[in-house]
Amino acid sequence: MNIHKLSPDTLVLARDRVLDFIRLAREEITALIPSEQWDEDIWLVAGEFDEKSHNYGERILAFYNSDATISSQQVVTGEPLHPLIKDFAKAYVRYLHSTSPVAHSGTRRRMGAIEFIEAAFRKLGLEPAVERLNVVVLNEAVELARPGIGAARHYQFASSIQAVYRFCMARHFLDAPFPWKHGVRKPKDDSEAIGAAAKERRDRKLPTPEAFHALADVFRTSTTFIDRLYSAISAICVSVPIRAHEVLQLRLNCEVEGRVVSPETGKEVETYGIRIWPGKGNAPQVKWVPTVMVSVVREAVQRLRTMCASARELAAWCERNPGKLWLPDHLETYRESDWVPIGALTGVMGYVDPSAIRKRLRELHVEQTFESARLSSLAPALLNMMPPDFPNFNGYKDQRYSETLIVLFNNEGHAQRGTCPALLDKATVSRFGYWLSGHDNGKWPSVFEVHGFTERDGSRIKITTHSFRHWLNTVAQFKGLSDLDIAKWSGRDIEQNKAYNHVTSEEILSQIRKAVDDGTASGPMFEATRIQGPNRPVEPRDFIEAQIGSALVTDVGICVHDYSLLPCQEHGDCVGCSENVFVKGDIKHRENVEQRLILANLQLAHALEAMGEEFHGADRWVDAHRRNIDRMQRMLAIHDDQSIREGTVIALPDGSPDNEVAMALRDRAAEDEDQALRALLADMWKD
Repeated sequence: MNIHKLSPDTLVLARDRVLDFIRLAREEITALIPSEQWDEDIWLVAGEFDEKSHNYGERILAFYNSDATISSQQVVTGEPLHPLIKDFAKAYVRYLHSTSPVAHSGTRRRMGAIEFIEAAFRKLGLEPAVERLNVVVLNEAVELARPGIGAARHYQFASSIQAVYRFCMARHFLDAPFPWKHGVRKPKDDSEAIGAAAKERRDRKLPTPEAFHALADVFRTSTTFIDRLYSAISAICVSVPIRAHEVLQLRLNCEVEGRVVSPETGKEVETYGIRIWPGKGNAPQVKWVPTVMVSVVREAVQRLRTMCASARELAAWCERNPGKLWLPDHLETYRESDWVPIGALTGVMGYVDPSAIRKRLRELHVEQTFESARLSSLAPALLNMMPPDFPNFNGYKDQRYSETLIVLFNNEGHAQRGTCPALLDKATVSRFGYWLSGHDNGKWPSVFEVHGFTERDGSRIKITTHSFRHWLNTVAQFKGLSDLDIAKWSGRDIEQNKAYNHVTSEEILSQIRKAVDDGTASGPMFEATRIQGPNRPVEPRDFIEAQIGSALVTDVGICVHDYSLLPCQEHGDCVGCSENVFVKGDIKHRENVEQRLILANLQLAHALEAMGEEFHGADRWVDAHRRNIDRMQRMLAIHDDQSIREGTVIALPDGSPDNEVAMALRDRAAEDEDQALRALLADMWKD
């Protein structure tokens, strides 16, 4: 008998796989930090995250437990993660940053998932080793993530915890594999909600007329550098759907001019646009400025070009003289002796009081005497305070600071700090946001509070850097611009439009009624309003009010049925309904109809096959599918018809007749027939 001995050397334990993964991340991957800093519990990761127009010079990743208090720059209180799981946490975030990088906030959320898992181990009295994960630990981690945060944030953390579990399962890191999903329900998309609360939420994202009037006043009358700077930036944001970081990184030659033939007049007109480098991975594009705003944007760009000219000159000098500290012309003679008088540094450091200069030099560890400072010691200390991405603005290899429209001196954007004319800075999204909405519980008041502007009811004006973009997209939707055009104008994917569309059902309804008034609506539903004659029984406006009762957006159009008078009689047959209207040129509507048409043709084929096999009732399904296919093909033909103007509201003929007016007409006809029949019978009885 042959006996085969099983060798334990062929077994690979889960813990060994985890250790191999940690070794790989520590020795082979170079993301986030130099490998020699691996053992530190706080990683300095400045410059590792692509966050446009944010001045995050001291970002950290702190591998501390969930009880710790951590700011953006330091750990305030708390203890590091348990040693058994800390190295895995470091390997996890470093590996994912090299394979699927996200923003700093996303990386913090990845770390937070492991922090909650470690906290769950501790609460259950277990050693926090990732290979010992089980259902109880994961469920406890999800629960620990719940307190103090909203439903959406909790769902994000639960998904991050699930991502850790799936990562470990896929790499066989668990001692005992098991199936698991978090049970947190994804919050409903607010952009799809209806009702008063949803309308109020949408309204909060849109600037009020009072906010626009206040910004216009500041743009025209302000005298301070900060107000003139950010009001000019706001003027651009009001005119084109541009993200805050995109306007802050505009290039010096951003203006684009051209001439096109107007489709309405046939005459050649001038065009003016702003060339931007969009976010979210989109290619550079020109955002054309509406004609009524061209003069405002021209003035804003010219103001920014003039205000930042001196800072761009400093940037050009520093680019030509790398590693060298700029000095005013009258201080150049001190380079040879290497010692500069303390009092002469006012024009370099931005301080007026010599004692303040000496204090700052001590903080920077600059070699000095009571009268002078050593230049060779001062230069590296100050140059270390230059933006970390200098000379390439925001990391763009083809954009220098000297070629950027908005460039500032150090602290020039701060109202409470002295400007340092030897160093550069940039206007950041956060500072722009503070100017608009205030900061730190009123310690940094908003521009509206500074100048005494309020809402109509006396409340504070609240606006964010993204509010302009929401407002412009809503106006574009309201004016009938197609989803494709809005997405191109905004520099994003068409699927993201709904988050920016705050047009309510009442506003859609008003658009349809306006189209009827203007004569730009087409279809049998609207024909009655065009009847001319001296004795019309009802005004066209009153008639259309009776015809159009709602504005519910469906996959195949807009339902205008009045549900206050009668429930829907079609049971979901929106394609065949006479009260379904659509807007010619609506890209999303066309896509939905094309998809439905494919499905309808497939269903027709199945119905024809069933009819051939003499299934009872199959012929009725064939007729129904053919009718729907015919109507969808007519919808697509209208979208392709160049003779019909974009934005025209269309109602197809030959739809189902069951709306309130049609039913009333049928009842009247039936009543007339009954009366005629009764009269005929009466005559017969007389005979």
